[in-house]
Amino acid sequence: MKHRLSTLAAVVVASLTLAGSAFAFDCIRVSSSLQGLHASAKSGKWLVLDFSTAGGARQTFADVIEQEITPARATCFSAEYAKAGQPLFFAIGIGVAGPNGVLAHLNPNTKVLSDGKGIDHLEASGIFPAFLGASFACGIPVV
Repeated sequence: MKHRLSTLAAVVVASLTLAGSAFAFDCIRVSSSLQGLHASAKSGKWLVLDFSTAGGARQTFADVIEQEITPARATCFSAEYAKAGQPLFFAIGIGVAGPNGVLAHLNPNTKVLSDGKGIDHLEASGIFPAFLGASFACGIPVV
């Protein structure tokens, strides 16, 4: 499934404007294993993004964002993104919400929704700012 960066940005911006609930488009799954993340994403409900290596970043930009980046920019992006301390690979949920369009909004322990483990809220994480910062630092257009 391919999406343009502008679509990804629009989804992220929309999710940032919503309060609390993890709707189908603003939940992410963070895994300790890239291989496990890919295996669990085979349901077609998760879009895997891998910024852990230059190759992973280049592949993610090509497959998900439909934007080719040079190997040098991919190396730069991977290094800059890693400096932010955000998950190096994760999956964005596409239609994974539970009953009534929510996944975790009733969880009283909101700290677990931004701890970089399991299911998190995209808007509670620093992923998008890290993505933008790395893109700008490496001269990768984001629109």
